[in-house]
Amino acid sequence: MNWINAFELLCYALTAILLVDIIKARDWKELQVFLSGALAGFTLELGAVRLTDIYHYSDLYYLSIGIPPYQFPFFGGLMWGGVAVCALRIAGKFNGSHLTTALISGWLVVSMDLLLDVAAIRLSGGFWVWDGRPINLDINHHMWMSIIWVNFLGYLFETPALIYLTLRHEDRLKKKALGGHGGGETGRSRWQSILMMALRVVLIGWGAVIFVALASGIALYLDGISDEWTSFLAFVALWLAILGKILVILKDQAHRISWQGKKDKVLILFWMALYGYCFLALTSLGIFAARPLYGLFALCLWAFTMALSLIQVKEDFMGQI
Repeated sequence: MNWINAFELLCYALTAILLVDIIKARDWKELQVFLSGALAGFTLELGAVRLTDIYHYSDLYYLSIGIPPYQFPFFGGLMWGGVAVCALRIAGKFNGSHLTTALISGWLVVSMDLLLDVAAIRLSGGFWVWDGRPINLDINHHMWMSIIWVNFLGYLFETPALIYLTLRHEDRLKKKALGGHGGGETGRSRWQSILMMALRVVLIGWGAVIFVALASGIALYLDGISDEWTSFLAFVALWLAILGKILVILKDQAHRISWQGKKDKVLILFWMALYGYCFLALTSLGIFAARPLYGLFALCLWAFTMALSLIQVKEDFMGQI
C-alpha cells in the first residue's frame, strides 16, 4: 500500500471514530461544525483546483469527486470538518471570546499542516502537485519547503471563519431560547429542527467559503504585485500573534489548569495519529535529517498540541478573555 492510500484510510477511520463520539455525546454544535467544515472543504477545494489552475490532486486515491484532472479526494473534505471539531475542542477549553477561540482553532490546524503538507507533496508522487513549482527544502518568502504561503494563510481564514460564525449563531440561538416558550418536542418539531440545522450548515459553510474566497483572492492579487511577500508576511505575523495570545492565556490561567480529570481519548487519538503520520513520513523522506531545526520545530508543535489536548481548565473560575 502506498503512502497516499494509507493516509486516506487513516483519515476515514479517524473521521468515523470522531463522528461516533459526536453522535454518542449528542453534541449537535460539533456535528454542525463538522458538516459545515466538510461542506466548505469540498466547495473550496473543488473550486480552487478548477479556477486557480495552480495545483491538482493525485489520481491514486480510492475515492475522489469531481472530473479529472480537477478531482478532489473525498476524505479531504471530511477531514476539513474533523480538524475543525478537534481544534475547537482544544480552543474551547479556555472559554475565550469567539474571535480568540476561532483564531486558536485555526492556529492548531495550520500548525499541523506545516508538517503534513511538506510530506504530502513528496509521498507517492505527491498527494497533489503545485504546477510549475520546484520541490526543495528552501524556506523563503515564496515557499515553505515548496508549499506556497497563501496555502497556509487560507487555513487561518477558513477554520476561524467557520468557528466564529458557528459560535455567533449559537449565541443567537441561546438568546432566542431564553425568550421563547417551553413545551414538548413533537415529531414535526424534530423534523423542523433537522431542517433548520441543515440550513445552518449550508449558510455557515458557504459563509466561510465566501470569506476565504475573498480573503485569498485579495492575498493572491497582492502576491502578484509584491512578489509573494504579502502572504508570507501576513501568515508569519498572524501565526506568531496567535501563538503569543495562547501563551498569554496559559500564563493568566495557569492556576486554573490541571493535568487531572477525564481525558478526551478521541481528541488525543486524532492529533496523535495525524502527527504520528507526519513524523513517520518526514523521517522516511530524510527531511528531519536534512533539516534538524525543522525536526525540533515539529517536535515542539506536537508536544504543545498534545499538552493542550491533555490539560483541563477548571470551569468554575473561567471567564471571558
